[in-house]
Amino acid sequence: MDDVIGLIVILSLVVVAGSIAGLVALTKVSALKQDVAALKKQLHTVIANNASQQQAQHHSRAQTMQSQVARPIEPIRAQHVKTAEQQDAAIKQITPTTANSREKSPSPSTIDVFVSKLKTQFQQNWMTWIGGVALAFGGIFLAKYSLDAGLLSPSLRLTFGGLFGIALIAGAEYLHRKGIVFEGFNNYVPAALAGGGFISCFALTLLAYSSYAMLSATTAFVMLAVIALAASSMALRLGPLLAVLGIVGAYSVPIWVNTGSGNLVALLMYIGFVTLSAVLVAQKVKRPWLWYLLWTGHIGWYWVALSVIKPTQYWLVGGFALLSIIGLIAMMRLGVTLRLVEYRPHSLQRLLKLQPDHPLLLAIVVPLLVAIVISMTSVQWQIVMVCLIVMLLFLVLQNSRWDLWQGLALLIAVLLIVSQQTYNIDSNDHLFVFKNMYGFGLLLAIGFCCYGLYFGVSYYKRLSFHLIAALSVFTLIATLYTITSEQDLAVAYPLWTVLLLLSSGVLIKRAQTAHTQWQQFSYWLGANANITLCLTMLLADSGLTLALATQVLLVSFLVKRHKVPMPHWPIKALVAAVLARLTFAPWLYDTDLTFLTLHWSIVVYPIAVGLFWAAAKQWQQTDMKIWLEGAALHCLALFITTETSYQLVGHYPQLFSLSFYEQVLLSCNWLALGCVYLYRAQSAGQLAKLYRIAGLILSALAGLSLSKTTLDDNPLFMPIYVGETPLFNWLLLTWLVPSLLAVWLAKLVKPINAKVSQIILAGAGLLAALAITTLIRQYWQGGLIFLDKATSDGELYSYSTIWLLLGALVVICGHLKHQLLLQKVGLGILGAVIVKVFLIDMANLTGLLRAVSFIGLGLSLVGLSWLFQKLRSKANHRDVLG
Repeated sequence: MDDVIGLIVILSLVVVAGSIAGLVALTKVSALKQDVAALKKQLHTVIANNASQQQAQHHSRAQTMQSQVARPIEPIRAQHVKTAEQQDAAIKQITPTTANSREKSPSPSTIDVFVSKLKTQFQQNWMTWIGGVALAFGGIFLAKYSLDAGLLSPSLRLTFGGLFGIALIAGAEYLHRKGIVFEGFNNYVPAALAGGGFISCFALTLLAYSSYAMLSATTAFVMLAVIALAASSMALRLGPLLAVLGIVGAYSVPIWVNTGSGNLVALLMYIGFVTLSAVLVAQKVKRPWLWYLLWTGHIGWYWVALSVIKPTQYWLVGGFALLSIIGLIAMMRLGVTLRLVEYRPHSLQRLLKLQPDHPLLLAIVVPLLVAIVISMTSVQWQIVMVCLIVMLLFLVLQNSRWDLWQGLALLIAVLLIVSQQTYNIDSNDHLFVFKNMYGFGLLLAIGFCCYGLYFGVSYYKRLSFHLIAALSVFTLIATLYTITSEQDLAVAYPLWTVLLLLSSGVLIKRAQTAHTQWQQFSYWLGANANITLCLTMLLADSGLTLALATQVLLVSFLVKRHKVPMPHWPIKALVAAVLARLTFAPWLYDTDLTFLTLHWSIVVYPIAVGLFWAAAKQWQQTDMKIWLEGAALHCLALFITTETSYQLVGHYPQLFSLSFYEQVLLSCNWLALGCVYLYRAQSAGQLAKLYRIAGLILSALAGLSLSKTTLDDNPLFMPIYVGETPLFNWLLLTWLVPSLLAVWLAKLVKPINAKVSQIILAGAGLLAALAITTLIRQYWQGGLIFLDKATSDGELYSYSTIWLLLGALVVICGHLKHQLLLQKVGLGILGAVIVKVFLIDMANLTGLLRAVSFIGLGLSLVGLSWLFQKLRSKANHRDVLG
């Protein structure tokens, strides 16, 4: 009983929603009528004013001409000028008046009009709707009361309730036919009575099935379906309220009544019949939200069927999907006969904006493809996919707004080939290239190409046919090449090469007779793609990457040569694909992979840099030039990063197990590349933000690597060999080069964030201090400089001498450049040196050596003081003269 009460509440809400929708429609129609009447009145006023003013002007011109026949020419010209000015003034007077009248006419806002109309309609018809709902509840409560009181038998009570509902429906039909109240969709009284009658019948049938068990599941299912469809059919005469009631009721019948048979065939047949009826009702009633309602119900049950499908029922759900596309999309646009409606070409932007065809198609096709991928070996699915491809290509011929569906059909063909990958192939049988997925893939490739070439002649202005003809052979053979093992490629390569070259010849021939530059470009693009794939299969592995990069150069050359106004995004997508392969290749490919007898990175990366740089030269004065130069720069960065590690340790860098030497090289590489990217961002235009982000990320990675080297893998703390040669050893790359790069980085970051720039500059100073100190220690200690080794007096004195000179140099530079910070840093260095000399260097000296040391230190400080004073006086004198 609770289910029945819940159903009653839901149906009552549907009634209320339908009434509100009807009131909204009525309100909008009334408001539009008022606006049209006001505009007509304004138009008549403007026309009358113009006519009267034209008559007055004509009369005044006649009088002027009669009175000034004998006057000189100049006064007549002046009079004409004056008359023209009067006309302009009259027009200016008319125009503001019209504008003001238009601005003042809709004085009340749309919301206020809607609220007032809604209030008026509610005041006039609230008793009608409440009466209809009360009648429905009355029939139900009467049956419930008779049950509780035991007045009548259950069958008799339900019969009386059903007769009551039928009487309401008959009364509604009678009132509608007589036209007693209103006309058309505003005939609320018959619609309210019919709604109450159908709700009563629906609820009583469900009550007889669930509470009294008087009906079998099949009988209840049929009765509920008939009631819902009867409500939908009556909606053709009484309005959208019954359409909502009928559609919701019809689609919800399988939820309320479960026969327990699990008969998916019966369920889908029922849903299809309900959808067909709902389509007819929606076309007649002309309410968009009815379409949304039936789409939701139909696609919802379709998804449920896909989730519970069995292997023996693939053909059933696949056929239902095909019929759904025809019923929900094709018939909506083309009619029942699927006639040709449009063949003129459309822009890509217009094709993408087609609603709701594309979302509906994806809602049907995408779940179907997911189910197909999960069960890849089913022959039933393969037949369904072939039928789907044929249907999409046929529908494209009927409506040019669906031209993008050719690309979806090609994608389905690719999935169809991949779905047959599990079939076993006998490598000893050299005819395998004509069997299973290989033969089917070749048939699809030839079929798509012929389809595009044939209809490209009939509809030569529709670019999609030319693109499908140009790229289908390349796409499908490339798919076969990708899923074929190395040992089978030797057999398949000759046949595929012949087919690719033949299709390239046909495409080149068609390019010579093309009508537009876009067609010519499409055919040249397909021919180049086929030739590139031939070279790729010959070169193997890294050849595919170079082939794609070569394609970027060829496309750029063709665009420049033929001056095709091609959008940049296809080339950007191709460049992005190549960069993705080049970026992840060191971690996805075997490290022993060779190319032209050399390991692949030393050949592929430089060639890619050259190809991208040459392609950038074809796009002068465009954003594409900056994009391609960035791609070349990225390839150069990858080359430096990978090749230095490979030459050092014999393999590409493994980020989580780097040696000290790899870590040092990567720190320098990343920091240098980060600086280059940030410098490039200053002239990158629209890509400046991308360069800036990449530069900051690389700089941050370099900072983390330097921190790990300094705190964990520091050669001062552990015995790490740094080289025997003074100055030119690993310490040069460990800290000195990064310190110089950090100074450059600080300058580049300063316009972005001054505080971060100061922090980077301080880090550069620390790195420089470490570099100088460790280089001095390496000179005295050799290849191992860890602190546990003894330090000689000569080494201690070297630190003092060199840092004393460096401190003085810093102070001098600070004075010359008038930078107080450099002066303070230099004085700090000198102070540290003095402290070191007194506490460490002179601690063990005695006698003459101690005296000489103090004298030398004193003379050095006095000389520095004199030099500082002289520099300061020169600077002040220069400031005064300036």
